[in-house]
Amino acid sequence: MQYTEGQLGRIFVVRIDDGEDMLTSLHRFIGEKSIQAGSVLFLGALMNGRMVTGPEEPVIPPTPHFVLFEGGWEVFGVGTIFPGEGGPHLHYHASVGRSGHALTGCLREKATTYLIVEVVIMVFTDLSARREFDQKTQVHLPVLDGNAATNDDGADREDDQGAQPIREMQKPEENEETSLPGGLVDIIRDLTRRPS
Repeated sequence: MQYTEGQLGRIFVVRIDDGEDMLTSLHRFIGEKSIQAGSVLFLGALMNGRMVTGPEEPVIPPTPHFVLFEGGWEVFGVGTIFPGEGGPHLHYHASVGRSGHALTGCLREKATTYLIVEVVIMVFTDLSARREFDQKTQVHLPVLDGNAATNDDGADREDDQGAQPIREMQKPEENEETSLPGGLVDIIRDLTRRPS
């Protein structure tokens, strides 16, 4: 486990209208406002989109299992923003639902708004974090290392004014109880097993 500490800076409320791509609109807004680190909360509805709902098989590196949805789905979700190669890197997870059906996963490539999506963006300052490609997992992971803090204006500076350095957290002891009670693990495994 890693962690770092920063401050809450600017807060934006954004309205994304019917027919606009939520992902494209947010990427553009974050770039225009020079947001380097923060959190995104959103709710509303999507006409259609594409998301990763888990791996094809639970191995590392994973092969993403993509699902397309269409026809007007309610949505709520959360995302993170960290500096990455080529600018801010956004990572969104959401749940979408329609007529008793639900999907949860990582929104990718396309998320067309139906009616409206309301977004709250909280900008972090003095946060020592960035997103880098990890060779082992083959995904972009946040790195919290205390070497440099990202200011709200996007400029990097030395970590001497409030950013806390990374601290490694101890892993639980091997004999600590980490299983779910009452056979819940087996039930979840049966419900999520891919059909043969």
